[in-house]
Amino acid sequence: MLRRGVHGSGPSGYHSPEGFKDVVREVWLAPGRFFGRLDPEGGFVRPALFAAAVLYLNLLFEELLRAVWRLEFNYGLLYAALPGLAVALVLGPLLVAGLSTLVLTVLDGAPSRRKFGPVFRALGYATAIGLVLWIPYAPFVALPYGLYVATVAVKGALFVSWRRAAVAALAPLGAVLLILFLLTGPTDAYGLLVNPPGE
Repeated sequence: MLRRGVHGSGPSGYHSPEGFKDVVREVWLAPGRFFGRLDPEGGFVRPALFAAAVLYLNLLFEELLRAVWRLEFNYGLLYAALPGLAVALVLGPLLVAGLSTLVLTVLDGAPSRRKFGPVFRALGYATAIGLVLWIPYAPFVALPYGLYVATVAVKGALFVSWRRAAVAALAPLGAVLLILFLLTGPTDAYGLLVNPPGE
């Protein structure tokens, strides 16, 4: 299918797969190709559900790892799975929508309806990087790579330069990380990066 880019930059072919496994593989291994081929008019539902699924699986795997590490298996783990699903279904899309709004505010001064959809779709799928945050020490690799992938996502969604995409993506994400660091303190922030299973 051929469609015009967000800025009318001419016809482009959009062929990025949107199945869960395909998105995870492409975002991790070939983000430039994935976001360059992502259909900007594909709708909100799939990326919203994808972001929710990544958040839920991350929470679920972290709890399972903690239970295995402590050898504490009880019904509380199963009970925690249901509220976690409800929280992920609401929180995942809301976080992506908030980040999309911040990116467009940094880039253009205010979000526009025309650009919000493509940015939401791209950043929704960029959350694939968060799928490994439950693994101890994985955040040390996933966070810097996630910043790069977010930049690639914004560049691919809006057809802007690397510099503009980096500023638009990294300013809000950097602010969130700085706020997290200030709220938790250096020791707790390091603990979040290490993510030890026993705690």
